[in-house]
Amino acid sequence: METDILKQMISVIRTEEQRRALLLTDQDQNFAYDQWLFTDEPFVNELCMMLLVTLRHQVERELVSLAACAADDGQEISDQQYEEKVNQLRKNKGIGWDWGKIKDRLKLESCEGYQHTEALRLLSNSYKHDPYMEPDKKLLELLQLKTGVNYASLPKSDALREGLAAFIALGKDATYCDIAERFVDIANDFLVTVQSRTKLSQVKRSPVSMKPSTFAH
Repeated sequence: METDILKQMISVIRTEEQRRALLLTDQDQNFAYDQWLFTDEPFVNELCMMLLVTLRHQVERELVSLAACAADDGQEISDQQYEEKVNQLRKNKGIGWDWGKIKDRLKLESCEGYQHTEALRLLSNSYKHDPYMEPDKKLLELLQLKTGVNYASLPKSDALREGLAAFIALGKDATYCDIAERFVDIANDFLVTVQSRTKLSQVKRSPVSMKPSTFAH
């Protein structure tokens, strides 16, 4: 997986974090505290959340591709065969992916780093789908955090941030930028592990034109 662009994005977020903190150095202490706690820090944290959602979708695309290439015991396949095998991994109605089939084919649950990528998936889903951006119960259980209590939204919850940091072997003071950067490395290492354990077919790619000869009118 290409990680350079994601890490450059994190660097941009860190720069924005530092810029906002610097603007508060000459402000009234109480104003600066409230501004950082309720506005600036959640804004920076949410940028990291968006990046983590992007990372999770990239991991999913990579796993679908690996699963499609793991179906023929290493024999070379054509573009068309590859697309057919990708489509076979879709759910019956064609919406979403059959993750049970993908997990079985790639033996994902036995790969080192699987639990970490599960945390990434659950975190992404909580951010995308919960109307109040609250952590999913399964995410809390995986992070060994209390369930049945009210949490602040994901970008504002120190408890969740500390739980995520501990789960991926970072200190409790780790920022969401630190957490995002660590998840990029975890995801990349996980995909490398999956690929190294799987006999993959090479796809014989057909030439692709960058200048289509026909245009829609």
